[in-house]
Amino acid sequence: MAMISRSAALFSAIALLLASTLLPAGALPCSTFLMRQGREIVLGKNYDFMVSEGRLMVNKRGVAKFALALGAQKPAKWVSRYGSVSFNQVAREYPNGGMNEAGLVVEIMWLEGTRYPAPDDRAVVPELQWIQYQLDNCATVAEVLSTDSVIRIEPTGKPVHFFVADRGGDAATFEFLDGALVHRRGGSLPVPALTNHTYDESLSFLSRHEGFGGRERAAGGWKSLDRFVTCARIVRDARTVRARKLVPYAFDALETVSQGDRTVWSIVYDMKRRVVRFRTVGRPDIRILRLERCDFSCDSPALVLDLETEIEGDVAGRFVPWTTELNRELIGRTFKRYEEESFMSLSAEAQDYLARYPERFECRADGGR
Repeated sequence: MAMISRSAALFSAIALLLASTLLPAGALPCSTFLMRQGREIVLGKNYDFMVSEGRLMVNKRGVAKFALALGAQKPAKWVSRYGSVSFNQVAREYPNGGMNEAGLVVEIMWLEGTRYPAPDDRAVVPELQWIQYQLDNCATVAEVLSTDSVIRIEPTGKPVHFFVADRGGDAATFEFLDGALVHRRGGSLPVPALTNHTYDESLSFLSRHEGFGGRERAAGGWKSLDRFVTCARIVRDARTVRARKLVPYAFDALETVSQGDRTVWSIVYDMKRRVVRFRTVGRPDIRILRLERCDFSCDSPALVLDLETEIEGDVAGRFVPWTTELNRELIGRTFKRYEEESFMSLSAEAQDYLARYPERFECRADGGR
């Protein structure tokens, strides 16, 4: 696997940028919450979108990578320290969320009004690759926070914020407002949840409601602030749930903030045990992947599983080796659906480059540690 030249990367990245700017404004409702009960730590996520295509990826440790930074003179470069599993809709290396072998979870949600930092001397990654960078490099929320001094997001037109949690129960929100990172953690994160308003706006709205300092009754429903109130109640009530019932409770809770058929993936991460459970709109049965069963060494291929594969229970034995053709198939299917929904488009040339992009990575047998 040979690294691509700088000039070729920049040329193709510009094509990606031109296509990505077709993205229209509009909120995409998603909900995320973290629950703790005794030693148990569980994170629930609904991915709400108009497109359900996706793959579950097994990403390897010890892989030398570079960011597909859109025209930047300083794309980030790194060697992955941790293997991970991720839910990818666009392509390999462009996850919507996932968990690494250290038990770190990173999830994404839409946030209108996001304004990323202006160009400076930090290396850059696009929005979705920010997720993969953190899964590749960090074991804790504290480590994720420290990366803000060395990388920044170079946007492709996607206003998003992130919820990050680790195996020790630490959690934080990451938002980019007025050109700077704003994070909430510890005492400034009294409710470990996030929807599609800023955390401050959500907390202010919550304080007006019964049980959280106010007198208003929770309205329920699909709107972002109403879902945040529901998530706050979910987190509060989890304290009365028996620890071994926390995962079923999380799936039931995700159903209460579901957007019907627009909730295309529901995911529950058990960070202590490093287990991922998920269901999709096309296959509502719960499937499971234990990270201890994943081979994260980079001397074997990355692995991929179609989320709509007809399988029940443990999916560990159903992955297939990643190939450029499988990546191209996902990209083609996804962007066809994006265009049908007037979401965004990507030229055939850019799709081909995105499909071949991971071919340029190199395996470092030492695992990068």
